[in-house]
Amino acid sequence: MFSLARVPAALAAVLAVVLSVAAGVPAGADEADRYARKGPALSGYDRISAGGEYTCGIIGGSLFCWGRNTWGQVGTGERTESVDEPTRVGDRTNWRRVAAGGATTCGIRGDAGRLFCWGLNNRGQVGDGTREVRVNPRRAPGRDWRAVDVGWFHACGIREGGALYCWGDNQYGELGQGNTKQDLKLHRVRGRWYSVRTDGWTTCGIKHDRSLWCWGRNLLGQVGDGSWADRTRPVKIGGDARWSQVEMSWTSACARRGDGSVHCWGRNDRGGVGDGTRDARNRPTPVLGGHQASRISVFEGGGCLLDTAGKTFCWGDNRYHQVGGTQGSYTRPRQRPGTYRELSAGWLHTCGLRDAAVVCWGSNERSQLGRRTAYVRPTNADGPLPGRRGAALSFRIATFNALGEHHSGPYRDADRFAPSRLRAEWMVQGIFNQKLDVIGVQEASGGQVEAILRAGDGRLASFPDPAVDPQHTESTLFWNKTRFEAVKKKVIRTMFISRELPRPYVKLRDRATGREFWVMAIHNAGWDMQRKRNMAVREQIAKIKELEESGLPVYYIGDFNEKRTIFCKVRTRTGLEAAHGGRITRDGECRPPRLMRVDWLFGSRKTDWSNFQFSKAPMVRLTTDHWVPMATVRVP
Repeated sequence: MFSLARVPAALAAVLAVVLSVAAGVPAGADEADRYARKGPALSGYDRISAGGEYTCGIIGGSLFCWGRNTWGQVGTGERTESVDEPTRVGDRTNWRRVAAGGATTCGIRGDAGRLFCWGLNNRGQVGDGTREVRVNPRRAPGRDWRAVDVGWFHACGIREGGALYCWGDNQYGELGQGNTKQDLKLHRVRGRWYSVRTDGWTTCGIKHDRSLWCWGRNLLGQVGDGSWADRTRPVKIGGDARWSQVEMSWTSACARRGDGSVHCWGRNDRGGVGDGTRDARNRPTPVLGGHQASRISVFEGGGCLLDTAGKTFCWGDNRYHQVGGTQGSYTRPRQRPGTYRELSAGWLHTCGLRDAAVVCWGSNERSQLGRRTAYVRPTNADGPLPGRRGAALSFRIATFNALGEHHSGPYRDADRFAPSRLRAEWMVQGIFNQKLDVIGVQEASGGQVEAILRAGDGRLASFPDPAVDPQHTESTLFWNKTRFEAVKKKVIRTMFISRELPRPYVKLRDRATGREFWVMAIHNAGWDMQRKRNMAVREQIAKIKELEESGLPVYYIGDFNEKRTIFCKVRTRTGLEAAHGGRITRDGECRPPRLMRVDWLFGSRKTDWSNFQFSKAPMVRLTTDHWVPMATVRVP
C-alpha cells in the first residue's frame, strides 16, 4: 500500500484518501472499469505522465513516480527492479512539468524554468553531456524552459520564446538537424515552436502558427508526410490545417485540430489509427466517430481521446485492456466508463485524472498502475478442434532470432534497437500478421520469452517454459496452442559458445486432424567457432535421425550460423530438405539454394513446401537484424 510516511505532513491531508481500490466490481460494470480500478486512486494530482513501464505525477508541486526503476527513472536515488507505490522524488515543492519517457524522466522546476532529467542516459538523453546513468535529477543547460518531452532514445524541450532544442540519439535524424550525426549536445531546431512530442526514433511538433511538423524514422509512416522515407529535417504535415495537440507512440501518431477533430497515422495492424481499417496510413487520417476532442493520448498500437464532456473513447490494441471490452483490438473508438479531465498514455498503459484522482489501466507488469498485482497468463480453450481425423497436415513455420537482452539492451553493442519488452509485442504481431503456427526463437532471455507469451494473449505456448526454467530459454520453441498440443517435450544439450545449452525438440499434435510431427529448434555458435558448430550439429543430426525412425514428419529449424556447410551436412546425412530448395545431384554433388542466410528451415522429404520467404517486413525490421525464413508446410 501507499505509505503516508513517505510524504511530508503538509501533504498528509491531501493524500488521506489513497489507493481506494474496490474490493469487488459492481454488477454490470464494464470490463474496462474492472482493470481501471487497479490504478492508484490518489487525490490531488495536478499533472500525470505515463511512460514506458512507469508513471509520474505532480501533487501541489511535489513530484511522485512509481513503476519500473531499472535505470533509476523513478528518481529514488537507486536502481531497483520496480517501485511498487508512488514515491516522492526529492523534497522540492516547485515542480511545474513532468515527462515520463521510455526509461528517462524530465521535469521543469520553479519560476525560472530550470530543466532536470534522470534515468537512462546511454544516448545522452539526460542532456548533461555524459552517457552515465543518473538516479537523481540532473540539471540540463539553460533556463526558462516551459515544455519538455522524452522518449527512449532522445528528448526535446522548448524555452520561453519558442526555441526548440533536441538531444540524445540521432540515428534516424530525430534531432532535426538534417543529418544522423551522434553527439552529446543540445541542438536547436529551426523555427518558433508551441509544443513537441518524442517517442521511438521520431519527433513531432507544432509551431506557433499552429502548423504541424514531424521528422525522424518513417518505417511505418509515422512521420505522416505521405512517404515511407526517413526525414532528418522537419517536414510539414497536414497542409495548412491548424493543430492544437500532437501525441506519439513508437509506431504511430495522432493530432488534434483546432476544431477538435482527431487524425492519426502510422502503424494500423491493431487498429491504432481508428479509421475502421487495419491498413497502414502515412498521412493524417480522421478517427471515426466525429468526436470533438479536448485531449488526446497515444499508446503503442492505439490511442484515446477525451471529448468536451470529459467522456473517454479509446481504440486499437486491447491485449492489456487499454480499450476495454472483450475483443483483442478495436479499429474504431469505443467509450470507456467514467469522465476525465486529462489523459496520458505510456507504452502499454494509460492514466487519467478524474475528480482530482489519478486512475490507471492496462499492463501492470512493473507496478506502473501504482500497486503490485500478480500476473496470470491468459488462457484459451485447448480442446479438440473440428476437423477430419487423419486429413492432410498443414501449418506455417518460421525461425526468429529475437536479439537477446544481453547484447541489445542499453549500453550493449546492439542498443540501437528498441527495448526487448516492446520488441516482444512487435514480434508477436509479426507472428499473427504472417499467420505463423510453429516458431523457433533464439537468444531470448526468460523475461523475453515471458513477454512474448503475454503479448500472445493466450494463443501461444512455449518450451522450455520460462516460469519453470527461465535460465534455459536461449533456444525456445513456440506454437499456436489453439491448433496444436505438445505430446512430448524434451531437450538435447549441445555445444554453444562456451558451454552446452539445452535445445528443445517437441512432438506436436494437430488438434483438428490428430496428425503428429517433431520439431527441433536450435541455435549454434557464431563467428569463427566452426569446431563448436561441428560438435553441436553432429549431436543434433544424430537426434534428428533417431526422430526420423518414428515415421513422423521431422523439422529442424533455427539460427545455424552457417550457409552452404549446414545445408550439405543436413542433405547428405538426414532425410530432410531445405524449405527453399537445393539438392544433391546424382553424382553426389551438393548444390545449395541460390539464396542462403544463416537461419534455416529443414523438414522431411514428404513435406510439400510453399510460400517460402526471407522476411524483412516492418515488424521484423523493428525486432531483429536477421532475415526471418518462413514457409507453409503441407504433409499429405
